[in-house]
Amino acid sequence: MMKIEQLFSKKSLLNGGVFLWLVLGFSVNAQSPLEPSSAPRDGERLDFLVTYEWGPFYLAVGDASFTTVQLHYGDVRLWSFEGWGASKKHWNWFYPVQSIYASLANDDFIPLHFQRKGREGSHRYDRWYDFGSSSQISWTSQDAELPSGSAPLPSGSNVFDLMTAVHWCRHLPWDSLTPGKTVSMRLILDGDIHPTSVKFEGLTNWTDPETLQVHRCWAFQPTLIDGTVFKEGDHMRVLVSADERRIPLYIETELVIGSAKIYLTRNQMLETGAMKSFRDSTERQRNTFMRE
Repeated sequence: MMKIEQLFSKKSLLNGGVFLWLVLGFSVNAQSPLEPSSAPRDGERLDFLVTYEWGPFYLAVGDASFTTVQLHYGDVRLWSFEGWGASKKHWNWFYPVQSIYASLANDDFIPLHFQRKGREGSHRYDRWYDFGSSSQISWTSQDAELPSGSAPLPSGSNVFDLMTAVHWCRHLPWDSLTPGKTVSMRLILDGDIHPTSVKFEGLTNWTDPETLQVHRCWAFQPTLIDGTVFKEGDHMRVLVSADERRIPLYIETELVIGSAKIYLTRNQMLETGAMKSFRDSTERQRNTFMRE
C-alpha cells in the first residue's frame, strides 16, 4: 500500500506552496500584440477553496485569497496585487502553509517589485524582486532556498511575476480570440525566466456545484511549468467569467497523483478600511506561522 509520504511526493499536491501555485502556476512574450482589454477593480477580494481528489478520496486542503488595491503617486496610478495561501488547520500536521505573494505594477501589469514571503512545509521563503532596471531583474533573498542574484531581461520582452501574470491573463481580450489561439508570455519563478503559453478554448457554460448557478465563461488551457507540483504535459483548465470582471471561477489540474480542483467561494468589493484589516490579518497569520 502506498504510504502518505509517497502520495504527496516532490511533485504532488502539497509541494511548493500549491495553494498559490495552482492558482498562479500558469502563465500566458511580449512579442505578442495582444494587450489587456479591461482593468482591475480597486478593492477586489476573491476567496478560493483548494481541494484534492484521488479516486474516491476528496480532501479540502487549503484556502487562497487574492486582493487588489489601486495606489496613486502623484499623477501615476499603480496596482498592488496580493495572493495569500494557507493550509487547512486539519492539514497543518502534514504540510503547513502560510504564504503571501505581493506585486506592485503599472496599468499594463508590468511589475515594479515582487515579494514572496512565507512558510511552506519545512521551507521558509523571504524574497524581494526588483524590476526597475531596463537590462535585468535582480532579487534579494533572505532564505536558504535561493541565493540573491540577477537575471538578464530577454531582448524586446516583458517579464511578469506570478501575481501580474494572473491579472494580465485575466484581462486579455478573450472575446476577440478564436478557439485554438495560443498566447505566449515570460514568467520569472525562483530566479529563472520561463517562456510559457496558454491556449484559448472558447466560450462555455459552467455550473457551480454549490449554488447550481450557470455561468458563461471563457475557458483556456495553460502550459504548466515543470518542476513544481506539475510535470510537463499535465493538463490544467481555467474558467473565467465572460464579462468585464474576468473572475476566475473554477480551475482543475492534473497532478502526478490525483488532481486538484479550485472553486471561487466568495467575491467581494472592500472599502479601504476593510481591505487594510484583511491584509493585516493575513500578514499576522503568516508571521506567526514563520516563528513556529
